[in-house]
Amino acid sequence: MRRIVVGCALAAVAAACSLGPARVRPKASALRVSSGARVLVFAPHPDDETLAVGGLIHRLNGSGVPVRIVFMTNGDGYPHAVMEDLGTAHPTRADYVAFGALRQREAIAAVRKLGLGGSNVRFLGFPDGGLADLWRNHWARPYVSPYTGTERPPYHDTVDPYVEYEGRDLTGALVKLLGDFRPTLVIMPHPNDRHPDHASASWFVTEAIQRAEAEGRMPADLRVLTYLVHYPSWPVLTGPAEDRRLVPIAGLAGTVWSEADLTPEELAAKRAALGEYTSQLEVMRGFLRSFAGENELLAAVDPQVLARIAAVH
Repeated sequence: MRRIVVGCALAAVAAACSLGPARVRPKASALRVSSGARVLVFAPHPDDETLAVGGLIHRLNGSGVPVRIVFMTNGDGYPHAVMEDLGTAHPTRADYVAFGALRQREAIAAVRKLGLGGSNVRFLGFPDGGLADLWRNHWARPYVSPYTGTERPPYHDTVDPYVEYEGRDLTGALVKLLGDFRPTLVIMPHPNDRHPDHASASWFVTEAIQRAEAEGRMPADLRVLTYLVHYPSWPVLTGPAEDRRLVPIAGLAGTVWSEADLTPEELAAKRAALGEYTSQLEVMRGFLRSFAGENELLAAVDPQVLARIAAVH
């Protein structure tokens, strides 16, 4: 996860980015997940899963609910963090690959704090900072990462190290992951997140869901919830420093919020998992820690918005 705030850049999904502001701050209902659920969490970068739903993951795993996490990139395209972590003013391509491998190790350590093992995670290794380009300009032609210099994952233990950096290939990989796991609940970034990787991850997952459903590979009762990481003046917090809570943000019409109140054990697990992301805490400690409060917020998005996104390609 990189701290980037940008506007929506793609005319093709303008409908998803132009929802009018809400005048009254919305309220959140209690989040309920059935004991028979199968939960698939999509994270654009290592740490997004913990920021968004680390406490919920710990709860579901402890209740015997199958949870799988898919990391779409290894977060290797963050020059400031690479320079800080590796102590170099001029990172090389090899440095960026080494940093991506580090973030993958941090992710495995973090999810273990949440109670998950290596069999519960999948790394795709797609280009950090490049998902919007895959959606817009490189749907059917290879994209080369400006950081690692590669046009396919440079990590041997990704789902498919030979896949090319093309939008259609990323969608195909997601369709297969969805069909293999058959989740009843998908958790992904909000399509209005202002980080291009987060928004694009949402668009790719949305399209993949539609394709998997068309192929008859998804449960009929599939539920999709989203999380927000990057948005102006977000996160919104209330309460004293030792008892902070996230508050639903105004300005996202067509979004219905729900929240999970975390137990002390769940919050401790989330904070322990976040503590494994030392490469990120070194450069964004305050921002990351602001998500480690007493609750977690998820949002259902207007199905018509998701349908317009899925119809782009």
